[in-house]
Amino acid sequence: MKRIVLFLAVFALIFGTAAAEKKASATKPAPGVKVVTLPENTKNEDILNAIKKSYKGTVVVIDFWATWCGPCMAAMKSIDPIKEKYLKDKKKVSFVYVTGETSPLADFNKAIPSIKGYHYRLSNAQFKALMSSLGIRGIPSYMIVNKDGSKAYDNIAQGGYPGDDIIIAEVDKALAK
Repeated sequence: MKRIVLFLAVFALIFGTAAAEKKASATKPAPGVKVVTLPENTKNEDILNAIKKSYKGTVVVIDFWATWCGPCMAAMKSIDPIKEKYLKDKKKVSFVYVTGETSPLADFNKAIPSIKGYHYRLSNAQFKALMSSLGIRGIPSYMIVNKDGSKAYDNIAQGGYPGDDIIIAEVDKALAK
């Protein structure tokens, strides 16, 4: 009898978790939220360029984050009014969010509906390679990219949210180029 109960418990755990993961991956994003996947053959050294390539002609604010990072989530709330203003004013600014598999898929899908922008959830290998190639030591970290794809600003060496005033000033500077 104990074996049957144990078998049923394990069966429920395995198939219940698989069903929850499947449901989480099937969640449809809200308007203004787009989940983007890099081509599978993207080499680690080409990840940033592959991301930037899609937004040529716009200023890009790239936010390196994770679902479990409290400061990341707080910074996203802080930047929302800034983002809304650029969107409302029809400025050519794209907001890109990059995380890895340390953000579990269910948590990722739960978090992003309230975060307008383009979302990349990289594999662990891709995220580690990107973090290493850029020298990112902690999250959140930010990079602003000019319309031509060149770097306008980053706070990668310091990390953390640089503040609304800096984000606005750097985006405006990049828009003026």
